[in-house]
Amino acid sequence: MILKKLAYQTWQRMLFFVALACLLPIMAAAQNIPVVSGTVTDDFGDPLIGAAVTIKGGTSGTVTDLDGNYSLALASGTTSAEVAFSYLSFSTQTKKVDFSSSNLVKLDVQLQPDVAQLDEVVVTGVSSATSRKQLGNAISTVSADDISNTGTGNVLGALSGKVMGALITQNSGDPAGGVSIRLRGASTINGSSDPLYIVDGVIVDNSSQNVINLNADAMGTSFAAGQNRLVDINPNDIERIEVINGAAAAAIYGSLASNGVVQIFTKKGVAGKPKINFSTNVSISELRQRLEFTDFPQRFGYPGSPRLFTAGDRLTMIADLRSAADKAANPGTGPSALGGPLVENQYPVTRYDYQDNIFQTAMGTDNYLSVSGGTETTKYYGSISYSKNEGIIRNTDFQRYGAKLRVDQNLASWAKMSVGLNYTNSSSRDLPNGNNFFSPISTMIIIDNVWDVTERDEVGNLLHVEPVRMNPLSVIEEFDITQNTNRFIGDLQFSLFPVKGLTLKYVLGLDVYNLRGNTYQPRVPYTGVSAAFFPDGYVSIANSNIFKINNDFTANYTANLNDNIESTTTAGVSIWYDRSDFSSAEGRDLAPFVTTLSAATNLFTNPRESISEATINGYFLQQSFGFNDFLYLTFAGRIDGSSRFGENERNQFYPKASASVVLSELDFWKNASISNNWNAFKLRFSYGQAGNLTGIGAFSRFTNYSTLGYLGRSAIVPNAALGNPGIRPEQQTEIEFGADLGFLKNRLGLSVTYYKQDITDLLLNRNLAPSSGGASIIENIGEMTNRGLELMLNANPVHTKDFDWNVSVAYNTFKNEVNGIGGGRAGILLRGGGGTQSAIDGEPLGVFFGVQYARNPDGTLLLRPVETANGVTMLPQVARGDDVTGELQFDADGQPSGTPVRTILGDPNPDWTGSVLNEFRYKRFGMRVLFDAIWGFDVWNWNKITSNNVGAGPMADQELRGELPRGWVAAVGGFIGPRIQEEHVEDGSFVKLREIGFSYNVGKVGNIFSGLTIQLLGRNLVSFDDYTGYDPETNSAGQSSVVRGDDFGNVPIPRTIQFGVNASF
Repeated sequence: MILKKLAYQTWQRMLFFVALACLLPIMAAAQNIPVVSGTVTDDFGDPLIGAAVTIKGGTSGTVTDLDGNYSLALASGTTSAEVAFSYLSFSTQTKKVDFSSSNLVKLDVQLQPDVAQLDEVVVTGVSSATSRKQLGNAISTVSADDISNTGTGNVLGALSGKVMGALITQNSGDPAGGVSIRLRGASTINGSSDPLYIVDGVIVDNSSQNVINLNADAMGTSFAAGQNRLVDINPNDIERIEVINGAAAAAIYGSLASNGVVQIFTKKGVAGKPKINFSTNVSISELRQRLEFTDFPQRFGYPGSPRLFTAGDRLTMIADLRSAADKAANPGTGPSALGGPLVENQYPVTRYDYQDNIFQTAMGTDNYLSVSGGTETTKYYGSISYSKNEGIIRNTDFQRYGAKLRVDQNLASWAKMSVGLNYTNSSSRDLPNGNNFFSPISTMIIIDNVWDVTERDEVGNLLHVEPVRMNPLSVIEEFDITQNTNRFIGDLQFSLFPVKGLTLKYVLGLDVYNLRGNTYQPRVPYTGVSAAFFPDGYVSIANSNIFKINNDFTANYTANLNDNIESTTTAGVSIWYDRSDFSSAEGRDLAPFVTTLSAATNLFTNPRESISEATINGYFLQQSFGFNDFLYLTFAGRIDGSSRFGENERNQFYPKASASVVLSELDFWKNASISNNWNAFKLRFSYGQAGNLTGIGAFSRFTNYSTLGYLGRSAIVPNAALGNPGIRPEQQTEIEFGADLGFLKNRLGLSVTYYKQDITDLLLNRNLAPSSGGASIIENIGEMTNRGLELMLNANPVHTKDFDWNVSVAYNTFKNEVNGIGGGRAGILLRGGGGTQSAIDGEPLGVFFGVQYARNPDGTLLLRPVETANGVTMLPQVARGDDVTGELQFDADGQPSGTPVRTILGDPNPDWTGSVLNEFRYKRFGMRVLFDAIWGFDVWNWNKITSNNVGAGPMADQELRGELPRGWVAAVGGFIGPRIQEEHVEDGSFVKLREIGFSYNVGKVGNIFSGLTIQLLGRNLVSFDDYTGYDPETNSAGQSSVVRGDDFGNVPIPRTIQFGVNASF
């Protein structure tokens, strides 16, 4: 509580400084400050918009405006300075400026194309900017155009195919569907593998808070493919994004960055007259691919029978022809256990495609207005925005209002201040999603398609579709599920330059939001729905409050030790505080017409409230040396301490070292003939350690207690999970080797990186004997390894004044392996309930582990004879034997014998990802095409097996038509013996036309528009894959680190076409 009070007090002081900033321009205007100004153009003399202009060795900087103009004020008394000019895909130029004769210097610069980008200036921490050639680790930069011109309002989705070593997947096709990013693979089992997200120095939250699926436990799953909170960031506000992979990032950013860093820089003002920019677009989204359902006009059974396909009323066969020994060894697995002969009679029915009733063509709009400008001492950038996008599921949508303000102020010749304020209000209308009893898609899949879901009774109520199922239209038309978020992200930054070469910087960042969820499910107007699924109505309300604050102070000192050696020393302190409050209440048996919690006459669960509070303190020291602009060495150490861990394990030391050798800067290289075509060559190496300081909850090291009613009184009881004060943070050690090369006057660039991560002391729950007083305890068990290769090729094959062609090719490999966790062949079960994923020694994390088909030595299915009413048929079966050893066994007749034997059925982790981006410009016309591939992974397709089991899927269609023997679906689906889980698993490999765009730059239009651009964009238009579901890019488990590739009732990713206009005034 003391920390929270201090945090609020700190924020109050920040608001005071914001008010003070409004007065300081008057004070600063009287100062005699040196200013350099001019225009930055490309090699053809056209202005470069957004080119970075920085002071070498300092933190002063600006960007060019719409006409390529810039103006940069320096510290008072400055007599000379080196000014660096940089722009993505152009070479950086450094010019020396002399102020001895005048405080106003005019300097125009013309940049040359350079796709190798060794001189690009990047920000590798909260300290000063650094040239890319000095870094020993890989870093990816994504420009504003590559973010905003993508056809998506989700910042993370816009990164697909543009970041080295990143696996980016959209978990759901909801209009605010979550996106998962894994940089170099999963790094933990118990916690999150998400990277650290920083927006203008503020550590921001990107979690998925569940405030609407509170009754998920009653439906067999606690996973939800919901929103993650970076959806609150408007892509139009972003200037660029820098991504650093792996533990090497953690020396400066802290152990929160052990999974890498995604650093977002938003737009700032430029000195000059006010610039107004307005953009608007409209979009159309639709279902890209439909599921295949049978249209066969017959059904097994007799007129009036409920449903007769595989089990229950869908009776099965009377006997099989297994040996007596097999039957004795495996009792209860034969068809006779379900009684009665399987019906083979067919009668005529009408078939429906429920996709016509559930999906819609969705409309969307996005509107953005910004104004920027300022003086040499005060610069500002402000924006407001509004967007609304319908979902392709009827009655779903997401809308977002946003406002942003950034003010940069020169306080004095030796001091600067920057203030950023960002407010977002977002709201959504939702429906149950994923593996959920009420999900319209899962309901559509789990009923036979012979019911008219639009049929109503005499008063207009929809009718039931099967005795125990919900009509999917009841959910779409009558459920009222909403989420509303109010979020504020703010920062206050001071930069001081007390003496030459020394920069002191302080950053105060705040991220606070409230997320409120409401769920209303009216009474079901028909009978048959189980009481467990609230036919009497259900209502819930939940609030999630997140408060994050980060304080970062760094001191950076740069000095030339002699003519050949430059030294940079950086020291810093970080104090981070995180608090989350969650409260909820649920009720059922609702009074009519009331949609709030007060309608419930039965609060069947006690109201819940939970509080999580944690702090992390960090201290670091980094020393860098540069030798003759060709050799750079960096050494760093960091101590981080998290309140989540006990006193003896709280503070951990993490070292870092890196080296960069720019061979092309040596004289022998410059003088060699090879340099005519091979212009740049850099070798790099980095080593780093980091800890996972968020791998457990704030109080997980303690035995927690819950309240319980007992004999009319309140009591507390210990939870099943026992505490363990001695647990340690997981530790990640990473080594990285790489090379950056430039050819043909740097019009061809290649970056190659090999990495290896070793994660030790994995945090896992170990099961305990009942006599211990608990069911499990969290311990440090096992280790995990990630290794891979990252390639990025950039080329500018054609470059003329009228025509320009740029191409980028990315290729990344991934290899993950878990070891030392025990558990035998099955390892540790990560998710059961039929969709089995496990952590197994020697295998990738989360492999699918289940029952396979019995097969002959040549790989064909080993069928078993089964007696039917019309004779004997041959049906598939599971492999059997000794499940402990994995040995297959057979009886005297050659049929499988013993218990079902499980094996690894697939792997949701890809072998590689890749992308090809082509950008063309012909005069005023532009075109960009991005193909994105994820290859060598598997998907657990629940939708397929479920639709077959109810008689509507493609396998059921074959059985209805006589192309498969009667009972085939029953055998595969688990109604004649165990379900053959191998049938769930499909290859998910795909190549997508992720983005395609056409633009026309109208240019200046009279005295109204200083610039006007029209564009047409398409996203996710085509997918080349063999997957039988909607889309292999999906995950019903949302952002889960361990459960991936799970497809059950999830909203598919739509095809989107967008038309937009961008105007400048």
